[in-house]
Amino acid sequence: MAKLSFRDFLRTARGPYGRLFGYMKPYMGRFWAGIIFGICFAAANGALVFVFKNVGDLVLTGAPGDRADHIAKLPEYLREWAAPGPDGRSPLRVVLTICLLVPAVMAVRGVFSYLNAYCVLWVSQRVLDDIRQQVYRHTLGQAMEFFNRQKAGDLVQTVFNQTRMAQQALTSIAADIVKQPVTIISAVGMMVWFDPMFTVAALLLFPLCLLPVLLVSKKVRKSAAREEDEAGQMMVLMHEAFGGIRVVKTHAREDYEADRFNAANQAMLRFVMKWRKAMELTGPAVETVASLGISAALFYAWKKPLPNGTMLALVGALVLIYPSFKALSRIQLMMQKCLASTSKIFELLDHAPAIQDAPDAVALEQVRGDIRFEDVTFTYSGTTEPAVNHVSLHIPAGTTCALVGESGSGKSTLFALLQRLYEGEQGSVKIDGYDLRKITQPSLRANVATVSQDVFLFHDSIRQNIRYGRLEATQKEIEHAAQMAYAHDFIAAQPQGYETVIGDKGCNLSGGQQQRLSIARALLKDAPILLLDEATSALDTESERRIQEALETLSKGRTVIAIAHRLSTILKADQIVVMDHGSIKAVGKHADLYERSPEYRRLYDLQFNSHQAAA
Repeated sequence: MAKLSFRDFLRTARGPYGRLFGYMKPYMGRFWAGIIFGICFAAANGALVFVFKNVGDLVLTGAPGDRADHIAKLPEYLREWAAPGPDGRSPLRVVLTICLLVPAVMAVRGVFSYLNAYCVLWVSQRVLDDIRQQVYRHTLGQAMEFFNRQKAGDLVQTVFNQTRMAQQALTSIAADIVKQPVTIISAVGMMVWFDPMFTVAALLLFPLCLLPVLLVSKKVRKSAAREEDEAGQMMVLMHEAFGGIRVVKTHAREDYEADRFNAANQAMLRFVMKWRKAMELTGPAVETVASLGISAALFYAWKKPLPNGTMLALVGALVLIYPSFKALSRIQLMMQKCLASTSKIFELLDHAPAIQDAPDAVALEQVRGDIRFEDVTFTYSGTTEPAVNHVSLHIPAGTTCALVGESGSGKSTLFALLQRLYEGEQGSVKIDGYDLRKITQPSLRANVATVSQDVFLFHDSIRQNIRYGRLEATQKEIEHAAQMAYAHDFIAAQPQGYETVIGDKGCNLSGGQQQRLSIARALLKDAPILLLDEATSALDTESERRIQEALETLSKGRTVIAIAHRLSTILKADQIVVMDHGSIKAVGKHADLYERSPEYRRLYDLQFNSHQAAA
């Protein structure tokens, strides 16, 4: 993008900025109000030039003939009011009226400027809110494969900072795109009315003011794009360091992480300084070029003496024109700076989720829990070996199925496919005869509860963490789920009970306490299908026994699929599925599998017979 010519830039920017302005449609009433106030502000500038002329003609001491000529041009009813006194000077009433008109017009001008800025800011803030919400919701709707490829820090940068940059561009454009041109037109119009030749002399070099803008625009675009890249890198570094703070501290890498952050921060600051220097350079450059026009106009005024009022009005008009032109030049630079951010936002919005509901998808209701994997094959992106390979499995409703096998055998992948976090490239997964691709994702996941060994808790109260399982649950239902998970006693012992905030990822709780809250959350969800991924791995022996009893009670009438590394927890399962390298090697009960499955016997002997031999 930094290598684009100015013409290519305009062609490239048309799409993103056109879409950005499309978000203003719901707020067009307030936007047009801002535009009208901007036009009124510009008109007040023209009125200010007119007042300056009258100040010069009626108030300032000048040639009596000039004043007489000016009075002669006034309407008949004002001539007597403005007639000079015996001393040839304007009477006090005229001087006071004209002098007070200056602050009066300035006050009106200020009111219109404020109303214009307020309306534009109001609209741009609403647009920012709409874009952020859409980008965030759209990002959450992406498939797991998308998050596996993306850095969380980059996503935070896009959702928060880059939407803000797009909003700044919108504010800058919307605030000045009408107000400043109308200001220039009104001021130039007054100048032409007062003295056309002076206007030509003053504006003869006006086109040269574009040169500074064109010279620095590419530098601004390049440095701004690099700044956004470095800001994204900083977000990634911070997110990873804070998220993995335990690893950072146990390896004593605080200084290392601080140095990495400092390097990224220094790089970002360098690019900030580059584009800010380029931006700030345009102001003095434009003013310098503009001053040449003023010099030419003053030379013309010397050659052709002008009345005081006319000269004051013309110079005042020039003073109003050049700041407006400078503001217009900054619009183009701001658009160049923010193009990368705006483009990245819409690039993310245009990224369709890999997993979407079919147009005729139905909501899953009255689920029994009959599950079938039919010749399912799935390979993770970036790998060549299938994670599950031609897997066919039937889990009748209301039964318990245990998945056993070494790490990497495909057990967790089956869980992910059942929740449609991924989608197999071959075969199908069905619940109660419905292909998951024909079921809406929210209704599918509402009927599946999961307890994982990798517990995730929010930096919120205990009550809110349990309530996440069913948002409409009452306090009584939350406490009942906690009691079922044997968590109520330790919760009651907390400083604020259920309102105790447990810290980032539950850091203020022990591993066993975190696991029990996770189980309480699943119990509260009360889904007909329950997935257990080593649900009691972080518990002591006594707590594990109690939770196992609770899970057995919960499992009645439900379909349960459990991943178990400790075979003692699944010996009573209705069926045990032995997996190896993504394939099912055997299915049956414990006694049967021990007799006929060498893979299962090896797993069992490693856990039990080796312990007995060691004893």
